[in-house]
Amino acid sequence: MCHPQCIERLLVADVGLDSRSAGAQALYTYKVPQEEDEPGGRWTRVQPGQAFLVPLGPRRAIGFVLSVREVDAGELGFPSSLLKPLGVQVQGLELPTATLELVHEVARQTLTPVPVSLSLAVPPGVKDRLVTKWTLPRSRPGGAEEPLSTPQQEVVRTLHEVGEIADTKSKPVPDGAKRTLRSLVRKRLVNESVAFAQAQERHRLEGLFRLCPDQGKVEAFLTGVGRRRPAQAVTLMRLQGSESASFSVQEIKSLGGVTDQTIKALVQAGLLEEAEASQTPSLPLPVPNPAQQAAIDEVSASIASAKHVEYLLFGVTGSGKTEVYLRCAAEALRAGKQVLYLVPEIALTAQVIAQLRERFGNLVAVMHSNMTPSERLANWHKVRTGECPVVLGPRSAVFAPLANLGLVIVDEEHETSYKQETSPRYQTKRLVSFLAGRFECPVLLGSATPSIEAFHAASEGKLKLLRLPQRAAMAKLPAVEVVNLVELYREKRPSILAPRLVDHVNSALERGEQAILFLNRRAYSPFLLCRDCGHRFECRHCAVSLAFHRRDLKLRCHQCGYQEAAPDRCPQCESDRVSPFGTGTEKVEEAVQAMFEGARVVRLDRDIARRKGALEETLAAFRSRSADILVGTQMVAKGLDFPNVTVVGVVAADVSLNVPDFRSGERTFQLLSQVAGRAGRGASPGVVVIQTMNPENEAVISAQAHDYETFYQSELEQRREAGYPPFTRLVNVLVTGENRHDVLGLSAVAAQKLRVALVGAEVLGPADCPIERLQNLWRRHVLIKLKPDADPAPVQSALADLRAPKARVVVDVDPVSLM
Repeated sequence: MCHPQCIERLLVADVGLDSRSAGAQALYTYKVPQEEDEPGGRWTRVQPGQAFLVPLGPRRAIGFVLSVREVDAGELGFPSSLLKPLGVQVQGLELPTATLELVHEVARQTLTPVPVSLSLAVPPGVKDRLVTKWTLPRSRPGGAEEPLSTPQQEVVRTLHEVGEIADTKSKPVPDGAKRTLRSLVRKRLVNESVAFAQAQERHRLEGLFRLCPDQGKVEAFLTGVGRRRPAQAVTLMRLQGSESASFSVQEIKSLGGVTDQTIKALVQAGLLEEAEASQTPSLPLPVPNPAQQAAIDEVSASIASAKHVEYLLFGVTGSGKTEVYLRCAAEALRAGKQVLYLVPEIALTAQVIAQLRERFGNLVAVMHSNMTPSERLANWHKVRTGECPVVLGPRSAVFAPLANLGLVIVDEEHETSYKQETSPRYQTKRLVSFLAGRFECPVLLGSATPSIEAFHAASEGKLKLLRLPQRAAMAKLPAVEVVNLVELYREKRPSILAPRLVDHVNSALERGEQAILFLNRRAYSPFLLCRDCGHRFECRHCAVSLAFHRRDLKLRCHQCGYQEAAPDRCPQCESDRVSPFGTGTEKVEEAVQAMFEGARVVRLDRDIARRKGALEETLAAFRSRSADILVGTQMVAKGLDFPNVTVVGVVAADVSLNVPDFRSGERTFQLLSQVAGRAGRGASPGVVVIQTMNPENEAVISAQAHDYETFYQSELEQRREAGYPPFTRLVNVLVTGENRHDVLGLSAVAAQKLRVALVGAEVLGPADCPIERLQNLWRRHVLIKLKPDADPAPVQSALADLRAPKARVVVDVDPVSLM
């Protein structure tokens, strides 16, 4: 029997690879070579977070060390001789400890493998920016020298002459020479090193630019030739309100969705000006009102004392939440800390970028997926090295390589875009809370219409509530009127637009003002029906009706994109009485053109925006006042300001109210509040008209009164009675497959396993999803209601041995939609 001292001890590293290139289970163990047997010079201590080029079959891939441990050879479960060496370290690509901890937290919260969550933290475009160098060691290794082949001799001679050989994407080393170099590395006659190249890809147009400070000149362009140059017009519209701040070329391109050519044209026209990188704040800072100052003092105290306190900044639209954010960020920077500033959508943040740049200059790094990989990688490096301590971006920015975080800001915290809808399905606000706890720093959540969960947490003392009750500059909220469509039907006066809304639009047009009509349903009508036999035209791939698009006479599925020609006759009974039912934006556009003779009407929805340049053309036409009425879906509800709009009409508030989801009331209230904010943003007062079949619905009543807290109390009681968040924590287990029988069987087995394992939890289902078939996949789900702070890990354990060769199981923790 072998003595314990003869048992081989090994130092191994567990390495995770990006799941997008190596698979969801890409977690491998490698041998950490000892100093004396490591080819290529002295070995530095291996630590979690370091990046290595590890062997993976016949190729090498970038992996990140997740853990380093010492094991007995017998613990491996296979001969230690099969362990591959760790490979070459990639210098400059290390993930901070906190980022690595966040990766593990994502895997824990979302019940996904670590490589899947690691993919979120891997810096973009790294592979193309790696530089491999080979050099001769300072001293040759001892022992008998093996004879070198002719190619090896040639390579050694070259290294003696030039000092090093570098392999880059632009100047690659031939494959044959690489094989020779690596053979010399194995003989310990050549050192190999790999580093991430920090040099940015050079753009054809470079530098920083800012919007022309002459607002009259910009406005003249927008209301004049901007109609014929829509890309330029939309770029200026995105930048309006940020005249004093500078933007990089890539930031302007991302915000406007334009090319270098558009920016050059704006520079030549004098509408964009070059700005210096060292530009300092030029505008005097606004004086906070008492409520703002109280909020600033509260958060600043937590920053100074390094306390993990989470705040909810609740302020009506226009109450100055951004100024509180900026003042608190300045306090964090003064304390030598980093700031993470999250926004729902990067396309709507030109003014936020401008405000941050105005205060903090080049200390701001913008991180989002619309940027080129080169630009994202450059900003990632600036954050990792501390060059840019302020990080601005959407939910993905939470994975920035932060090492000294002092404040997290989550603007518009109620937005559903903070939830990732693809694997790993993380909730950003939970990750933010984890990071803040890790760094002992405050979190500042802000919203005019907070999520029910956030406001309840504030009422329970889990979040500290900060109020901003007054609008800045004494601006007034628009008047909101509600029209009961039921009464019009009773009076046999049904119409797409009620008389009261028609009167308001007519008055606005007479005054030379504009109107926006909002309906969150595109197409001409949501379905086509035979009036004789009742046949309904449905998608052959999804369990939904085909929407009728009258302009091109097509029936389209808005879920999978399937389309077919609109029929003249019913395929069931041959009747020619086939008619569209319901109203979409295309039908509203047609009706409005008939109602308001001479008015110039444009429409903006996904069907319009699909055509290249159409989005820009429509927005430019409306902003230039070449159009009087804009009809659109949710695309018109947020983002750009139209100062000449004084009337906003919600054609049918019931579209979102009737969605079979427990959050429908909350989303309707938030959407109506958002739409109302489109009116009266200029000098003239605004009016909002909400048409609905449910005028007594609390979401409608509260939106009319701009009264969030009354709506909250009503919604909270409904959630309490039904057992929905914030009184429970939801986990949605979705089972999908091409064969309905397989889905039925697997979902039933899953439900049974969950009921056995989750004692004390409420397990509902299985049941068909509201859309039971989507893109040829049948869909059933099991809904689990856990205690509010419960760990979802037992769900994963219950389903661990579930075998689904012909169906797929997706576990969604904290779902934002149950559709």
